[in-house]
Amino acid sequence: MRFRTTFVLLLVLAGLGAYLYWLEFPRQKKEAEAKKLFAIKPDEVQEVRLHFADRNILLRKTGDVWRLVEPLEAPADEITVKNLLNTIAECEVKRELENGGDLKQFGLDPPFVTLHVKLKDRELPAVAVGKNTPVGFSAYIQRSDDKKVRLTTSAFRAGLDKQVKDVRDKAILNFTDDEVQRFSLVRSDGTISLSRKDGQWVIEQPGHYPADGPTVRSFLSTLRSMRATDFPDDQPTNLSPYGLDQPRLRVVLFLGKDQAEKHVLLGAENPEKKNEIYVQTSGLPTIYSVSDWVWRDLNKNLTDFRDKLVLAYDTDQVRVVEVSRGDGTSFRLVAKDKDQWAVEGTEGKPATSTIRQWLQDIHDLRGYEIAADEPGDLAAFGLDKPMLSVRLVGAEQQEIGLIRVGSVTTEQGSKEYFAMGSKAATVFKVRDYLVTRLNKSAHDFIEQPTPTPGGLTPTPEESLDSEEEADELLGDEALD
Repeated sequence: MRFRTTFVLLLVLAGLGAYLYWLEFPRQKKEAEAKKLFAIKPDEVQEVRLHFADRNILLRKTGDVWRLVEPLEAPADEITVKNLLNTIAECEVKRELENGGDLKQFGLDPPFVTLHVKLKDRELPAVAVGKNTPVGFSAYIQRSDDKKVRLTTSAFRAGLDKQVKDVRDKAILNFTDDEVQRFSLVRSDGTISLSRKDGQWVIEQPGHYPADGPTVRSFLSTLRSMRATDFPDDQPTNLSPYGLDQPRLRVVLFLGKDQAEKHVLLGAENPEKKNEIYVQTSGLPTIYSVSDWVWRDLNKNLTDFRDKLVLAYDTDQVRVVEVSRGDGTSFRLVAKDKDQWAVEGTEGKPATSTIRQWLQDIHDLRGYEIAADEPGDLAAFGLDKPMLSVRLVGAEQQEIGLIRVGSVTTEQGSKEYFAMGSKAATVFKVRDYLVTRLNKSAHDFIEQPTPTPGGLTPTPEESLDSEEEADELLGDEALD
């Protein structure tokens, strides 16, 4: 009996599913399509014209690419065009007014905008778009092939409300980091040139220095992601009003194997919008407005580009670390096995995680500013008698490198910290918190016993006495 009931329920469920799939869903789809202003798909559209009282915008698809054709020839913004096409294809009629009457009351004489759409094989009836309704978030529209006034969502009207700058491609430069072989910054105080050597960036002008990889990548990312906020002039006759006759900064990119040049000129602030500046690129007369963060990110000096790693070395080559402190104490960390280190001459179990973190901190030590190149007097930086010296030694007892950390007290009574590696005569300013993390004694690398709750940690003798008492107590209980 129970099986028969289950079987009947399954048949009913299957029948309901078939009804929904074959009848209800197609009916709902058909009803939804009947409500559409046009039964089209976005990828069928080949041309869109938006005719406003003060402007005419024509977009045309060539192959798979959309271009702005009127009022000027320019690449179109693909995302904006895609959204526009979806707005047109998804437009639904909410209601029809049988007798429109005076079209002025609907904002249709004259309309806010008239939409013209061409498909591959035909042109759709033009659609006049009027004003929004006082309530209900709707807008009035009228097709050119009948006199009915219809209501659609106000989102349709908003989706068609485009300025020329809205539909233009905002990208200014198109390149990949791998294409950039070298680049230069031409500044008022001189030129900075960088090039890629064996996958690493180096500074070639005004001197030869290692470059900071993250800074270079951030610089190129800013150039690549730069987007126009406006297009003030497409055919300028005078660059002076834009500060581009004598730009504040010129960036020259050398791209590809042939090292083709691309110039980017950064000019003055937009007087009407203080948070924007003017930009122009080689090959195009167009002047762009961009956000002023572009200027802040690109306005780098030599110090910004220099690598501030205190000492570059391979951690796998280090087998011994000799540490000397300003208080006269010293100790050695010695590698036993892979990632296993011991504190030589110090009793106790090595604090492995502490040692590993400290070694990583030494390897990653970076300055935040360059204090001096080729310093004549190390005492000015507290490096003649450093507060911390770290000597790195290899398996063959060869010196891999030496790091010295010093400090000086300023006239205001605060302390400044400096570091210097043995591979370059450069003194770096370093952050105080980094020095605090590095300035450890041998005892800091030994695991400490965990304190007992509610009291001091027992000495080994006290622990032994307690264990003996416990054993005696347990023995007495066993005898009882």
